[in-house]
Amino acid sequence: MVSVRRVAPVLLLVMALPVFGAKKSSSQPPRDLHRVGDHWTAYNPPDPSTYPAGAKTYEIKAGDTLWALAQQFYGNAYLWPQLWESNTWITDAHWIYPGDVLLVEGEGATTASTSTTTTTGTQSGDSTLAGGTIGSGQQPTDTGMVANEIVASSSSPEPLATDADIYCYGYLGDPREPMPNYVESFEDVEVLYQPGVMNQTNGVASGALVYINGGTSTGLIAGETYIVVEPGDLVTHPRSREVVGRHYDYRGQIRILCADETHARAIVSQSCKEIHLGARLKPMPQLPIPIARVPDLPAFCDPPSGRTSGFIVSSHGWDLGLGVGNLVQINLGREDQIQPGDFLTVFRESPIAGQPRQILGEIGVLTTEGHTATAKVVAMRLAMQVGDHVEVR
Repeated sequence: MVSVRRVAPVLLLVMALPVFGAKKSSSQPPRDLHRVGDHWTAYNPPDPSTYPAGAKTYEIKAGDTLWALAQQFYGNAYLWPQLWESNTWITDAHWIYPGDVLLVEGEGATTASTSTTTTTGTQSGDSTLAGGTIGSGQQPTDTGMVANEIVASSSSPEPLATDADIYCYGYLGDPREPMPNYVESFEDVEVLYQPGVMNQTNGVASGALVYINGGTSTGLIAGETYIVVEPGDLVTHPRSREVVGRHYDYRGQIRILCADETHARAIVSQSCKEIHLGARLKPMPQLPIPIARVPDLPAFCDPPSGRTSGFIVSSHGWDLGLGVGNLVQINLGREDQIQPGDFLTVFRESPIAGQPRQILGEIGVLTTEGHTATAKVVAMRLAMQVGDHVEVR
């Protein structure tokens, strides 16, 4: 192992836009460095000898960033939270230290290069989500049934979602979830209002300046970025018709420019869709993209797993003809021991008494709430729909 005697920390990433998944922005490095082995660090990294036999590890070099290392290991810089989650001893992901050794989870990770990366903590303009409007990335599928099995299991772990899947769809939550801070008005009211035009623009996108009702007394911090949420319809159980939750739609992100106790001024830093008056602000969630190996669909003669089961209760855009790439919500969540990266088989009971169930496809869990989760269809045999059963693999 190459030893690197450096005291100066390595900045993770300084972007014009916020880094997805960061717990909190930090412009100042951690204090109280101490010596671990032959280098200085602010953390208490585990002894590399305690990692599992055969585990992939990487010694941080001068100039490294989690952003660049995620690109190196996973082929996608936006998967840096996955690397961070594997090394929870790093308490501030904006700062990593040469000499500390990372555990690189995932059999799909490529072998780390031994050369020193030249990536530095400078501003990045390559973000696919930087400015502009983010599309959902979803492609509609034929509403008809698919006769042949169209699933190819992956031989190695792979990202189960895109950035837009995670940050531009939303979640099922408490119908009365408190969100006190909201968009009160737009700065460019004279530009947005067009005399003589009947259908006026009532929303804004990236780059717009907005006024926020809410300030430091309700938790807003100047310089921080918040995700924009617009409450949607109540979602009911497809069988019992009991309320499962309310769909909260992610619309984009807003960065607070300045704030007093009761009000704030901000800029729309990213938008998925138009942001309307009344849109709510929530702290940016930490939502790493799950990396997992997509399993084969159960074979024709395989019995049910007998594990936790539930239903598809809503979907993104339409209720019928769901196929690979579609986003769905289910009535199982973290309190039901469902976690991001889990897989569930989608099935439908046969209308013929005594006949086995019909296997339709497979979904991979992306994010979870208390008793709900957002998932993506990753394999299919037949078209799915809201109301179909799901069962944990």
